[in-house]
Amino acid sequence: MTSDIAPGEPIGADTRGDDQGLPAARPASHAANVPASTPGVILRIVGLHRHFGGVKALNGIDLSVEKGEVRCVIGPNGSGKSTLFKLITGIHAPTAGSIMYGGGRIDGLRPFEVARRGISMKFQVPRTYLQLTVRQNLRIALQRTRLSRAGLRDRMRDLLHLVTLAEFEEAPAGLLPHGQKQWLEIGMAIAIGPRLLLLDEPTAGMTPDETRRTADIVKQINQQADMTVVVIEHDMDFVRYIDRRISVLHQGRVFFEGDLAAVSSDQGVREIYLGS
Repeated sequence: MTSDIAPGEPIGADTRGDDQGLPAARPASHAANVPASTPGVILRIVGLHRHFGGVKALNGIDLSVEKGEVRCVIGPNGSGKSTLFKLITGIHAPTAGSIMYGGGRIDGLRPFEVARRGISMKFQVPRTYLQLTVRQNLRIALQRTRLSRAGLRDRMRDLLHLVTLAEFEEAPAGLLPHGQKQWLEIGMAIAIGPRLLLLDEPTAGMTPDETRRTADIVKQINQQADMTVVVIEHDMDFVRYIDRRISVLHQGRVFFEGDLAAVSSDQGVREIYLGS
C-alpha cells in the first residue's frame, strides 16, 4: 500500500536496526501486569505480524490501551515501534493479526478511513507548511471540521494556547525553533479532535527544557481534550515526565509492560534497552 500524505494529514518513518545478540523477546504471558480485556479498552491489538520479505518487523504483538491513557512505547531500534504505528494508521496492512479500535476492526483500512474513525498521528519529522503562519497551518488542519465561524475562532484560540504558540500565531512556521515546529504539528494533529492520538518521537532533537514542556503539552491534551495518547519515544527523560504505563518492544513483540518503576528495575529491559 502506498500513501502520499500532505502536511497536516491526521495520519511515520521507520528505521530498523539489528537486534542480534540481545535477549529474545519474552512470550506475551511473561509481561508484567498486562491487563485483561475490559470495556474501557479503546485499542486492542492481537497477534499482529508484519513481514517485509524475510524480515519480521512485527512478530506477534499483543497490546491493549485503555480509553484515557497516555501510553509510552519504548524499545531499541528495530523493535517495530514505527511499523506498529504504520499498521494502526493503515499505511501498511498487517501480514496477520487484528487491530480493534472503538469496538471494530480497522486493520486493512486505508489511512483516510482510519482518520475518519478518530485516529490522528504526528510523524517523526515535522510536516508543516513552512511558508505559512502558525495560524494558517492550524486553519488548514481545521478545514475538515464543520464548526461555525465562531466555533472555528474558539477552536483556534484553544489550540494556540494548548500548544503554547499563542504569541507566535502570525509567525511563519519556517522561522520557528525546532521544538515549536513540533508543537505546531501536534496542534495540527489534534485540530479535528481525534479520540486516539499517536505521537512518533515528538521530542527528537529537542532541548531538555523543550522535552519537559512537550511532556506538559501531552498531559494537557490528555486531560483537557479527553484524548487517549500513545507515544513512541527514545528520550527517557520524557518518559519519566509522563510517568504512565510503558510498553517495551523488542524483536517485534511486547517484551515487558509496567509502570516506570517496574520497567526501570527489570533486568531484561536494562539489558536490551537501558544499557545496564
